[in-house]
Amino acid sequence: MRRLLLSMLALCALPALAAPRGATGAVVVKATAAPKIAPTIVPKTAPTGTPLPSGPKVIVYPFTATSSGLPKHAGATVATIFAHAFEASGGLDVLPSPPPTASKLYPATAAKLGAGYYVAGYLTPIGQGVSVLEQVVSVTNGVIIYSKTAQVFSVSDAGALALDARSAILADAGVGRDYQPSSSSQTPAPTATGPAGQAASIKISGISGVLGHIFGKRPTVAAAASPTPEPKPSRRALVVRVAGKVPGGMLTTSTDLLAADLRKHFHASIVAAPSGPMATAANAICGTDRDATILTGTIDLIPGHFMHRGSSRFYLKAYACFGALLYHGHADAGDTPTAIRKAVDDYVELHPDNH
Repeated sequence: MRRLLLSMLALCALPALAAPRGATGAVVVKATAAPKIAPTIVPKTAPTGTPLPSGPKVIVYPFTATSSGLPKHAGATVATIFAHAFEASGGLDVLPSPPPTASKLYPATAAKLGAGYYVAGYLTPIGQGVSVLEQVVSVTNGVIIYSKTAQVFSVSDAGALALDARSAILADAGVGRDYQPSSSSQTPAPTATGPAGQAASIKISGISGVLGHIFGKRPTVAAAASPTPEPKPSRRALVVRVAGKVPGGMLTTSTDLLAADLRKHFHASIVAAPSGPMATAANAICGTDRDATILTGTIDLIPGHFMHRGSSRFYLKAYACFGALLYHGHADAGDTPTAIRKAVDDYVELHPDNH
């Protein structure tokens, strides 16, 4: 009887003993599942938004000095300012400048290095500053997409030209992102606006002292060399705006270049011209200055194609004040400034007195 009672008590105790085991098992499952989920979600979302697309690739070639009055390193210094300004303002992938390269090899070298654009230009001493002609060329078709001439006295002036070239490249490449200069911590924004103000805020270390050698010591050389030029002919050259199917900014630049090249030989000035054929407008252009010659020209750009770079042809014409055509010639070159200079040289060789 006692054994039967003990067996019944043991059977009744089994569910009570099993329940705690089941309860503790459920708690353990919940505790171990939570730590496994949290660490795996956070790391996967962090790297997704970090990469930024690279901008158009560009090479800045040393600018060409058109006068011996500038130091030998002047062109390389201005190119360095452009490259630093591009890097500081962002948006462009500036490739390292290649070893010294002939200008006729600029397109092929840029294409070989994978650049979509290259920047080159010319430096001409004017007073205590330097006239800088910048040109932005598309490597794919050899066309000058942007050109500008400005007088430069400081790093900020050169930086402003660089920002103009940068904007032209981004626009031609179809980049809609508005990149801002990376060093915007302490910029006195209210003092200046536009490219000049932005250029003043860009930190270009190690260049200011070098640029000072371009401007600071040159005026004494220019003053000593000023008495040497030969007297110019008395007949003046009246320069009328250049024509051509190119952007308006390039026509303005080409007109300035034509006048500058003519001033090396004659007394030249840019004048306004009424609309209409030159033969009928010549009288109004000369006005009371009847002893003058009217010079103008037309640009014809020939785009490059596979394995061939683009070229430029400049047609130069000279008219008398009564409308007669006195001269008609042209010159070809790999760039417009050289074509204009060659056309003027040909004219001067045949008409040294501007007659």
